[in-house]
Amino acid sequence: MKKIGIIGSDSTHAEAFAKLFNIPDAKTDKFNFPGYRVSAIYGVDPERTKRFADSGKIEQIVEKPEDMLGTVDAVMVVLRHGDLHAEHSLPFIQAGIPVWIDKPFTISCQDARLLINEASARNALLTGGSSVRFAYDILLLKNIVENGSEEIGRINSGILGMPASLSSEYGGIHFYGSHLAESAMEVFGFDPVSVYASENNGSVVAIVSYEKYHAILNFAYSKWYGVISGDKGTVYRPIDLAYSYKNSIAAFVNMMETKEIPIPFEHLYRPVALLNAVMKSLETGRKVEFAEFL
Repeated sequence: MKKIGIIGSDSTHAEAFAKLFNIPDAKTDKFNFPGYRVSAIYGVDPERTKRFADSGKIEQIVEKPEDMLGTVDAVMVVLRHGDLHAEHSLPFIQAGIPVWIDKPFTISCQDARLLINEASARNALLTGGSSVRFAYDILLLKNIVENGSEEIGRINSGILGMPASLSSEYGGIHFYGSHLAESAMEVFGFDPVSVYASENNGSVVAIVSYEKYHAILNFAYSKWYGVISGDKGTVYRPIDLAYSYKNSIAAFVNMMETKEIPIPFEHLYRPVALLNAVMKSLETGRKVEFAEFL
């Protein structure tokens, strides 16, 4: 049995992920990932941590994250604030233990590069970020962009909308905006040219320019949706998140089984860079070149 430790109980993701591993599926009465269990959890709020341990059937609550070293086969870092991810992930990466980091992967570009460089140097297994990139509707939109569609024709623009807030106590736009940044790059590509962002009444819109079209990112509290327009037509897709958690965890488990990362390291880094480009554009009021953040 492979044992997984969860670091952080401030997010409901901790409970959701523990249940995916530890509680049989209600429809099949079978475990989603046989051979894998969440065996330990760490959190700063004792009451909340105990509640998640009970509901997720986690056997051990540890006093410090480092207490998991030598007792687990992998860890999931699910602390809400992205600025805490590097410091809690590094000891496990350096010990050669597979690590999955929840969204946002990090807030700063420096932290993202540090984690990636450490994992690369040690040939360590590292993945994570937003589970939304694994949503079926995101994969469908990605397929349209990559392979074309007779219904749409030549693509001339795209829009993705997902909720985010500049005022979140967990890192501002990075906390929920990471869903949008990662999904946008998954759909439209990881090589934008420039970014221009504007804020109005708390909502942020960013124009991400690619070589042949613009993608508009709508960081606002609205429905999750995607639009791709071309010279022949337009496709609109609501983004159904129903299986995104399970698909993301399946990629994590497959990484441990195959010893191959499911997401290229640069594809973990560039959405972090994109959000930093959005913030710089908001702060300066100008278009910024994406290459500044690479």
